[in-house]
This record gives sequence, C-alpha cells and structure tokens, in this order.
Amino acid sequence: MTLPSALLLAAVVATLWIAARSWTLPAFPGRTDFVLMQLSAAWWSTAVAAESMVSAPADKLFWAEMAWMGIVCTPSLWAFFLWSYTRGELPARWRMVLVTVGLATWALALTNDAHHLIYTAIRPVDATPGAALVYSHGLLFFAITVYIYAFMVMSIVVTASGIHRATPAYRTHYLGFLVVMAVPWAANAGYVFGNVTLFDLDPTAFSFLLMDGVFYWLITRRRLFDLLPVARDALLDAVPDPVLVLDGDGTVVEANPAAQALAGDRAAIGRRLADLPGLLALSATADAIPAKGPGPMAGPVPLTLDCGGSLRSFEVTRVPLAVGGGGREVGCLLMLRDVTHRRRAEARLVDTVRRLDAARQEAERRLAAEQEAKRALNGFLSMAAHEFKTPLAIIDGAAQLLLLDAEVKAPGMLPRLEKIRRAVRRQVNILETCLADDRLSDPGFALRYDMLALPALLRNAAAAQCDAAPGRRVELDLDGCPERMTADGPMLELCVHNLLNNALKYSPPGSPVRLRAWSEDGSEDGSRDGGEAGRWLALSVTDRGIGIPDGERERVFDRFFRASNTGTAAGSGVGLNMVRRIAALHGGTVTLDSRLGEGSVFTLRIPLGEPAPGQAAPCDGGMAGMPAG
Repeated sequence: MTLPSALLLAAVVATLWIAARSWTLPAFPGRTDFVLMQLSAAWWSTAVAAESMVSAPADKLFWAEMAWMGIVCTPSLWAFFLWSYTRGELPARWRMVLVTVGLATWALALTNDAHHLIYTAIRPVDATPGAALVYSHGLLFFAITVYIYAFMVMSIVVTASGIHRATPAYRTHYLGFLVVMAVPWAANAGYVFGNVTLFDLDPTAFSFLLMDGVFYWLITRRRLFDLLPVARDALLDAVPDPVLVLDGDGTVVEANPAAQALAGDRAAIGRRLADLPGLLALSATADAIPAKGPGPMAGPVPLTLDCGGSLRSFEVTRVPLAVGGGGREVGCLLMLRDVTHRRRAEARLVDTVRRLDAARQEAERRLAAEQEAKRALNGFLSMAAHEFKTPLAIIDGAAQLLLLDAEVKAPGMLPRLEKIRRAVRRQVNILETCLADDRLSDPGFALRYDMLALPALLRNAAAAQCDAAPGRRVELDLDGCPERMTADGPMLELCVHNLLNNALKYSPPGSPVRLRAWSEDGSEDGSRDGGEAGRWLALSVTDRGIGIPDGERERVFDRFFRASNTGTAAGSGVGLNMVRRIAALHGGTVTLDSRLGEGSVFTLRIPLGEPAPGQAAPCDGGMAGMPAG
C-alpha cells in the first residue's frame, strides 16, 4: 500500500459515502445523475489506485484502460445533474446516451492493442520496478477530450447563469459547484496539456478527494438538497402571493418578490422574521400555527397586516420542511394568501343580508297591516252591502205591491214600476259584484244550487244592462236555450252581467251585443274539458268592439289584468276573472275568440244539472285546479 493508492482509496470511500448519503435524502431534481456521477468518479479513482499498486507495465496499462468508463461518464453526468437541478429534470433517455458513449469508449480502450487509437505507445518514467507509465495519445484520445471538455464548459455556463438569479443565502451552493468543477478540471487540463502529474499519475483522480470534501461541507453545513433552493427559485418568483422559507432558527432563507414587498425590505433574506417591520404580526403568529406532519396544517390561520397604512387580510399556511419522510425538520414554508377582497366582499354580503332581512321584516309588517286593513275594509263593505240591500229590498217590495195594485187601477204605471224593479236588481247586482271577489277567494265558499228558470234569468240580465246603458241594445237568441237548469243563480247571473257589461262597454254606440244560449251534447264536442258526456249549457256573448291583441288573449282572464287597448274605459280587471272562477266552480269553462278591431266572442259552458261530487274544481284564491287570476 503506497501513499498514492491510500489517497485514491480514501477518495473512493468518500465518494461512495457522498453517493449513499445523497440517495437517502428527499428526492431532488437530478438525484439519479448526481449519484451516478459519484459512482463514476469512484470507478475512476479505483482504477487509478489499482494502476498505482500493480508493478507490471501490462497490468498498469489494463487498469489505465479500465478507468476510461469513469473518465467519460463523470463530467457528462455532472453536466446533466446541474441542468436537471437548476432548470428541470431531463428525460431518462438522454442519460442512456451518456452511459452508451461511456461503454463504447471503455470497449475501445480495452481493445486499444488492435487499433492504437487511444494510446499509441507507453513507456516507464524510469527504470525503477513498478514505475509509472508515460502514455503517448492517439487521435481518439483527443476526440474524447473535446467531448469531455464540452460538458465541462456546459457545466460552467449553467452554474454561472444561475448565480445572478440566486438569493444571497444560496449563492454559496453555486460557488461550491464552481469549486467542485474547477479543481478536477484544472488538474485534468494540467495533465493533458502540460504533463502535470502527482506521484507520476493523472492528478484528476486525486482531486476527487477535495471535491468530496466540498460536497461534504455543502450537504452537512449548507443543507444542500434539503430545501432545494436552486430548483425552487423560478417557482417562488411566479407565485403572486407572498411565500417565505424559514430555517430552524426563524431566519428567512428564501422569499419571493411578493413577500419582500410585503416585508418592506428588499434585503429580507438572511434576517430573522421578527426583525422585519412589515412582518411583525406574522412573526408573532408563525410559531403558533399548527401543522400536521410534513403536510399542510389543518386550516389556514387568519392574519391582518398593516401595509403602508391600509389593512390587508391574509390566510397563513405553514408547511414544515423535513429531511426524509417525517424526519428531522430543517425549516418551514409560510404561504400568505391575500383574501382582502374576499373579506371585503363577505362584509358587504353580510351587510346586504342584514339590510334585506330588515326589508323583509318591514315588508312582512306592512303586509300584515295591509291584510288587517283589507279585512277591516271587507267587513265594512259587507256591512255596507247589507245596509244598502235592506232599503233596496223595501223598495223592491213596495214596487211589487204597486204592481199588483196598478194592474187594476193604473195599467199605464206598469212599465215604470218594472223599470224601478230592474234598477233595484241592478243595484243589488253591483253590490254582489263588489262582494263576490272576496267570497270566491274564501276557501270555505261553496255554491248554492237551485232550480233556475234560465230564459227569464237571461232576459232580466239583458234588460238590466240595457237600462244601465241607455241607447244600447242586447239581441237575445234563446231558441235552443234550456227552460230549466240546476246552478247557483246569483253566481250565474253575475257571470252574465259581467260578460254583457264588458261587451257593451267596449262596443261602438249603435252596435248591438248578441246574447245566445243553447244546449249541446258534450260527447259531440271534443273541446269540453275532459271530454265529459252529458248535456251542457252553452252561452255566448258577441260584440263588434275593439277586440283583444293577439299576445294578450291568454291573459284576459287573469286577475287585475286589462288589455293594452282599453284606453280610459273604467274597469278593475276583476270581472272576467270572476267569470272563469264561477265557471270552474260549476265544473265548466269560459273561452274567448277575438279579432283585433273586429270584436270578441266569450262562450261560457256549464253542465246542465248538479255536477257529481268532486267534479267542480276549486277556483283560485284558495281553490285548486285553476290558474291564478
């Protein structure tokens, strides 16, 4: 065992330790290339150590040829590691190209006796037994040298380009990389171009001992590969929210531009968090933020910072950075998510909800007051109607007595007395109309069925409408009208009054309104709802008035709706809605056929006779089965 071989074997042991230690660290970009580079350097040092220990020239030449695998692969794998570590992982197929070139060179070296492309001649440096050999190099040696030095230049360019981007805390890593490259390269360049040797051997293999020392210092003292500073620079710069990396002592070892701006100090890196004015509140919070294992904590912690006089809200997440899976914690990463706009939006939303709730309560209060007022009004109207109906009944009764007396004593008074009675009935109908809408909306309302003399009911209704509209004429067509039917007389009469009143109101003066009634078989007309068989009363009111626009015909039966062409004509939009509801209560329908500017035909159909239980559909205002008016 000689001193050169001892030094080389020490380099081998150190190199293998660096490779094993690097493999046990958390995965980092280029780790495979780095470990293969260390193994390649160990191969090189082992071959040179064996060459120094053997004495026969042929044996020395064999180990010199064995070293070529490490000679070719070491610098190329180093260049690939630097590229992957600083710029992103290279595809594995490129690594196979490097290994293939190394194997090919190794094969050419072992067969050098056949072609002499690497070594053209060898000779001992002196006559001493076991003396080192001096090699004369062939053309392939210089080609391989150019190939190796191209990778060395690539390594320098990659490392140098990263120095200006690196933060001060991590420039030591880049400088260490430059030293690791410079020592073997200088030794190899001295050997190739200046025949500089160490113990009469290529000094490159001996330089690996110094290289391993630098790596040992970077890994154990400067936490190389622990926090992955080089690979994460570009990522941190791209994150718009503030991100800080702290070591175990709370010192900022990395901060992206957003974090530096928040700290109010561009030289924040290398200082303790508590020493940064803009992050005093974060310093007090950081130690209290819980975290689960190596992953993020359970839920961000809210934080408010004073940023130049304005308060900004953040959610702080702490991620511990540990060596290995759940091993020693070497630092932590703090991510501050700016939620200022979200907090302000939430505050506005809460205020809006509060105001809406207050408006809802006010609307409910006003609705309750309106309903109470409506109940009071309905009570008053009901009382007033009863009060009006009492004197009207007295007038009607007196008119009937006068009629009996006038038939004998004053026949000429009979038309006037009939006119008084029709006026009384018209006033009663007006009162009934005022109260009918409220009664129909009562869920407890039910029809009262009576046997009606239908022609007389229709004639009286027509006469009352003519009396209310002097000069207007209602033409009656009662040829097919049933003599009797079972229905609610006041409700049916209200329907006829409303239909006639609408027709007269919207017809031009001198234009008659036609009232026609007939019976029809429901089985012969598929238009009946449900197609029910049996006899029906069909009653139509036809006018030559203004008509109804096309887009509004479906809505004329809606409650409070009035067509857009009604002009200044008086009306509330309730009459047709009541007609529909009364028809529905009888189990019938009301339909419309209208032409704008030509007139309208409203047709009411009601079953003749009392409907079967459940046939009459409840109307709107608490009665299901009909659309709301």
